[in-house]
Amino acid sequence: MRIINHLFAITLWVLSTHLFAQDKQDEIIAVWDTGERKVEIYKVDERYIGNPINSEGERNQEIEVLNLQYKEGKWVGKIYSKKRGRLLNVACQVEGDKLLLEVTARFISADLEWTRTK
Repeated sequence: MRIINHLFAITLWVLSTHLFAQDKQDEIIAVWDTGERKVEIYKVDERYIGNPINSEGERNQEIEVLNLQYKEGKWVGKIYSKKRGRLLNVACQVEGDKLLLEVTARFISADLEWTRTK
């Protein structure tokens, strides 16, 4: 009986840990204000995609601004730089209603901050 109780407790712990981790991964899903435009981040399979949205909240599916994957506590992937006209590496973290982005291109990096709108 004691072994069954231990197995049950371990099973509950594993399930709750997995569910909490899933919530953490999905906290990036939102509409973010970049200062220049709004970008909606949503989940497709195991990837997080960001598309600009217009004033009516409709996605521009032709332009993919972000393509991210959740790894080791942060989102990593590619961000499209309109100014440079190419994809750059990016690592993102959510802190409250802020999305902190570290964008790198070869030996240069820049930090950006987006604000959650909804």
